[in-house]
Amino acid sequence: MPKNDNAHSIRLVESIRQNAGVDKANNFEQHFPLSKSSNPEKKYEWAKNACDYLEQHFDADTVIRIRKECKCNDGKAIANKILKYLNKATNTRQFVDAFNEKETFASLKYISENKILFCYPECYCACIKRVPGRVSKTWCYCTLGNAESIFREVFQRDDIKVTLLESIKTGGEKCIIEVEW
Repeated sequence: MPKNDNAHSIRLVESIRQNAGVDKANNFEQHFPLSKSSNPEKKYEWAKNACDYLEQHFDADTVIRIRKECKCNDGKAIANKILKYLNKATNTRQFVDAFNEKETFASLKYISENKILFCYPECYCACIKRVPGRVSKTWCYCTLGNAESIFREVFQRDDIKVTLLESIKTGGEKCIIEVEW
């Protein structure tokens, strides 16, 4: 059996295990292994195949739960960066403006005092960003897990609601996540 030691695959298998059971996770791992030595094209194809598998085997809510747990990090570094702006602001609009004035890795758009858009100007996913082409929105749901972690830390709340509105790899101009608290 081919090696399945790529971090993306390991996280996805574990998330399937937690959200859908051991048998489904083992089935996925057996049919879709991914080695950490895989080249960008192999990772991209694997991601597309993973999306097909998830969409064929699970309902939409389960797919989102599975992918949200595949986040690449805990979001604390980005949250700490964002907190610098929030802690100096007296309201959400001021926070958004201060962040946008200094940061380039992402931008914020003010919607209301308890809702913003969190936007990435490029795809940061190490698994798919280096290969031109589109993927299913399913793949991009991991960014919801990242955004949720970031803004739970920022606002010190568990009731953060995140919605993926647009993503670059599905044909959008940027990745846009609505964040509500």
